[in-house]
Amino acid sequence: MGAFDRIPDQKHAAAILQRAILADRVSHAWLFTGPSASDLQTLALAFAAALQCTDRSPSSGDACMMCKSCRQAMDGNHPDIRVWSHEKARTFSVGEVRSLVQDVSIRPFSSERKIYIVPDAHLMRQEAQNALLKTLEEPPEYVVLILLSQSADAMLETIRSRCQMVELAAKSTEYDPQIRMAAEDILAGISSWDVPQIRAAVRTLEEYKTSSDSFLSLFASWYRDVLYFKASMDPDNLLFPEHLTRIRTASKNMSYEGIQSVLDGIRTAAQRLSANVDFNLTMELLLLTMKDAAEGVSM
Repeated sequence: MGAFDRIPDQKHAAAILQRAILADRVSHAWLFTGPSASDLQTLALAFAAALQCTDRSPSSGDACMMCKSCRQAMDGNHPDIRVWSHEKARTFSVGEVRSLVQDVSIRPFSSERKIYIVPDAHLMRQEAQNALLKTLEEPPEYVVLILLSQSADAMLETIRSRCQMVELAAKSTEYDPQIRMAAEDILAGISSWDVPQIRAAVRTLEEYKTSSDSFLSLFASWYRDVLYFKASMDPDNLLFPEHLTRIRTASKNMSYEGIQSVLDGIRTAAQRLSANVDFNLTMELLLLTMKDAAEGVSM
């Protein structure tokens, strides 16, 4: 059993991290988002253990769980994996961030990398986040910073733009069959629709306006499936296993940037709807983003 096996409900996010390890494209700055603080920290610790492992699996990129480094990581006493906590329950002060920045300048004790896991990053106010910017922009070559936040929207755009973002999947939810069917019809047709067809779909969505959260959740789950399959080519653990053929086609034709643009668009749509921005305009912009990302994909 590897480190990532400790969080079986987050296969999608784990696959992204394992792919980065195997491709030797590990960013110096990461932003993990999701509602469960426990899941966020467990995934961050698994990632840190895999990065520090001295006998990492060459096929999966996962930690061996047997070497000295893995044992130290799992026991919470690895000298080069730092969990940077804060003292007060509801705030992450600028002083605590400055202490982190100062600690970053100290080289690793026994490893090539020095990894910082920062829980509750969403509690940082603007001044505290700004204090972290220079470190994110120009980190020492040995540093990996992993910020954990309940929501990407809680972080400044200047922070988000400097981090590789990984969104954890929400817990499984049962959806109204009619809502699920309407969402799947949109996902099946969006790549070939013109603007009048998109507007017709928005009018259909308007009938379920009070369930907009369900539609956005379904769309996000679909594109996370596409991202997961593109990264792993693993047909297991999909949220939409009955649509494997479509997911395989979409993953082949969509770029990572395109998939991420849709996930970002879904978050933006949720934010706009919560701010009472016009429903039809918000959903039309989202569907246009989905169409742009899916151009050339036959669903």
